[in-house]
Amino acid sequence: MATTIKMPQLGESVTEGTIERWLVKEGDRVEQYDPLFEVVTDKVNAEVPAEVAGVVTRIIVGDGQTVKVGTPLAEIETDGAAPAAEAPAAPVEAAAPAPAAPAEAAAPVPASAAPPAPAPEPVPMAAPEPVAMAAPVPAPPMVEPAAPPPSAAQPAPAPATDASMRMTPAVRRLVRENSLDVAKIQGSGAGGRITREDVLAFLERGAPAAAAPAAATPTPAPVVEAPTPQPAAPAPEPVAPPAPAPAPAPAAAPAATVAAAPAYVAPAPVPAPVGGDVEVPLSQMRKGIAAKMTRVKQTVPHAYTVIEVDMHNVVRWRETNQAAYKAREGIGISYVAAVIKAVTETLRQHPTLNSQFAEDRIILKQAMNIGIAVAVDNGLLVPVIANADQLSISGVNHRIQDLAARARTNKLKLDEIQGGTFTVNNTGWFGSVSSMPIVNSPEVAILSMEAIVKRPVVVTVEGEDVITIRPMMNMTCSFDHRVLDGAQVGNFLADVRKRLEGWDPATPLG
Repeated sequence: MATTIKMPQLGESVTEGTIERWLVKEGDRVEQYDPLFEVVTDKVNAEVPAEVAGVVTRIIVGDGQTVKVGTPLAEIETDGAAPAAEAPAAPVEAAAPAPAAPAEAAAPVPASAAPPAPAPEPVPMAAPEPVAMAAPVPAPPMVEPAAPPPSAAQPAPAPATDASMRMTPAVRRLVRENSLDVAKIQGSGAGGRITREDVLAFLERGAPAAAAPAAATPTPAPVVEAPTPQPAAPAPEPVAPPAPAPAPAPAAAPAATVAAAPAYVAPAPVPAPVGGDVEVPLSQMRKGIAAKMTRVKQTVPHAYTVIEVDMHNVVRWRETNQAAYKAREGIGISYVAAVIKAVTETLRQHPTLNSQFAEDRIILKQAMNIGIAVAVDNGLLVPVIANADQLSISGVNHRIQDLAARARTNKLKLDEIQGGTFTVNNTGWFGSVSSMPIVNSPEVAILSMEAIVKRPVVVTVEGEDVITIRPMMNMTCSFDHRVLDGAQVGNFLADVRKRLEGWDPATPLG
């Protein structure tokens, strides 16, 4: 029986998605929950898993195409025996033989596998799950590099072969593309299966650097010593040659000490422009962001309010607790956690800011799900801290760290990128002191934290005005003028500021 895979809805306001790339091809066998393809929307870049186990008999929508939610994308034949026999026989013609396959379903896999001489390699892949993954020729290359090393490394091939048997075609391809040694990857899937997440985690731990030497000299052990390629990094030592140049400087010994450094910065050759302009195609995520930002700016009338906050008490509180908290929890205290705490407490007094615009009505949201903007290599994501008002400062702090880390490694879950009711954006981390963020519609407001900067300010002490140095932070609130007015937002920001400026140094983290 064929199951149709459709474009899922990755978010409440998402109506379409773009197929970034397929991770499988027609004829591949997949297990339930194995990743099928990567889809990009204006909210996230995510992998979509298989709903059922079977053989991919037809891919309807190709890479790079944008389709509406609910559009059929592929078909998976769930009748185990038939697809298994059919896929290897003619992977490219899988769509054509499909009708014939059911008739041959009763035939044992070996029977259908034997006739096609050229297809012996795929056959095992389509065979029973454990063995299916063993035959692909690509796997051995990954094990062979592990064999040449010292006898100590030779025992590894056995587990490597076992591990290699437990990979989907997509994961196998990812391993092959990065020249990784599967013997060193620990599988977290059922029965020791190596998943895409396992491979990505392995790469994050520095596997790429190790892979290069492993390919040059098949020694998996030295893989850890991949720093060998890094010594090449000392390539900057070419800069050392210029250093000798100071030798000429002695000629002008008196001025050498002053002119030496500038003398070599000036002569630094500036490469002349070569060729014409360079055109860089937009990534699918960037296209999605561009489309949404354009739509929001064209339909949502934005207005902005900026205030400055004296963060003196918050800074003192953080400095007092930072060392002990880091030793206990393993992470530092983020100012964002403190601001979110102040925001959630204040939103209870100003519920209209925790709402959504719905054409003829305003929906006041009861849940307080705070979105946090996270910059990633290919764009911007806004994971959501669900029910942030019910968490302690430490709880919010942990959620911020966790969501930000997984956003940057493309490991967010669907429910972690939708349902936001208010967004907090920390542009201050890169030194910004003023910005005007775009509202994350259908939300009606977004608060932007700027850099905390020490400035001279006038404060009143015992009835007298004095000038002192204080850590000051600007906060900007962008809002949807169809729902909110300046007075509402101004009062909201004033209350947030009161909470931050009156922060009790004894405020508990837990």
